[in-house]
Amino acid sequence: MDRRPGPLMVSARGLCFGYPGRALARDASHEWTAGLHLLQGDEGTGKTSWLKVLAGQLALQSGELRFAAGPLPAHEIFWQDPRAELDAVLRGCRMDDWVAGQAARYPRWSQPAWEAHAGALNLLGHGHKPLRGLSAGSLRKLWLAAGWASGAALTLVDEPLAALDLPAVRHVQQALADLAWRHQAPRVAAGEPPRCIIVAHWDRMQGLAWDGVTELTSA
Repeated sequence: MDRRPGPLMVSARGLCFGYPGRALARDASHEWTAGLHLLQGDEGTGKTSWLKVLAGQLALQSGELRFAAGPLPAHEIFWQDPRAELDAVLRGCRMDDWVAGQAARYPRWSQPAWEAHAGALNLLGHGHKPLRGLSAGSLRKLWLAAGWASGAALTLVDEPLAALDLPAVRHVQQALADLAWRHQAPRVAAGEPPRCIIVAHWDRMQGLAWDGVTELTSA
């Protein structure tokens, strides 16, 4: 099987970041190609913080983060922190309205992909509900389905299996597997833009063929 990597998408050089009194990365360097990548580590190793750095939501103390295509506009990055508290506007926003906003934000939004993932994750019956009326598991499903449908060049996913039922876990694993480079490559050859999917999780999620794995340890 041809296991050549996808094109380079993101490179980090000499990154230092963290919080007062707690460094999470010291002179860290890495490259991510198109495909499916894992940030693996236990609680407290900085997985979510790495995603926030990549999303531009956590400032670097030093180092450089580069995207192969140049600076990525907001509509080329999908990130939704599943642990963050919803603000008052989001809490009152109906799910269908939030999804419509995502479709307007991301130029490569795929409505068929949204409907397929939302259907498989049993979200379609919740469209009339405000986000505050969704369970933690349903909110996580919403962020996942929207991320896949967004078409964003850089899609960041934090602990995708938390709070999910078994059928949803199976669908999430299959949806992630479809974004590995060996599955993307034929679509990219046909003209579809490449995507880099970076997943933070505590283990390797049995059955997934990762294009790259970065193991994080406590600093």
